[in-house]
Amino acid sequence: MPIKPENKHRYPDNWDEVRAAILERAGDCCEWCRVANHSYRNEYDGVTTDPMLADSWSLVDGLKVSRIVLTIAHVHDADPAACDDANLAALCQRCHNRHDAPMRAMHAYATRRAGRAVADLFPEGA
Repeated sequence: MPIKPENKHRYPDNWDEVRAAILERAGDCCEWCRVANHSYRNEYDGVTTDPMLADSWSLVDGLKVSRIVLTIAHVHDADPAACDDANLAALCQRCHNRHDAPMRAMHAYATRRAGRAVADLFPEGA
C-alpha cells in the first residue's frame, strides 16, 4: 500500500532500497500465496499475466478482475521503522488486507469509541 505523505517521515530514508530487496527475495511474487506481481486475478481465483485475457474475463463473463500489485507488509512489528528482513514480506492486496484486518478492526473500534465519548460531552440539543 502506498505510504501516505504524512507518514513518510516514519520510514527509513532507504525505504526504496529495502522494498526492492524484499521484492527480489520474494521473486516478485506474493510470499504467502505466490501470485505474481503485475498479474491479474478474477474473483474465482483465475490468475493470468495476459492483460488481454484479463480484459476478456471482465467483458465476457462479467467477472471482477484485479491487477496484482505487491506491497511490503510489516508482519510482526507494525512500526514502520522496524525494517529487518524477518519483519517484512512482499504481499498481494488480498494477503496484505487479510493480515491487516485485525489491526484495522481495532482502530475502527477505537475511532467509534472516541466519537461516542465526544457525543457524551455534547448531548444533542444542548
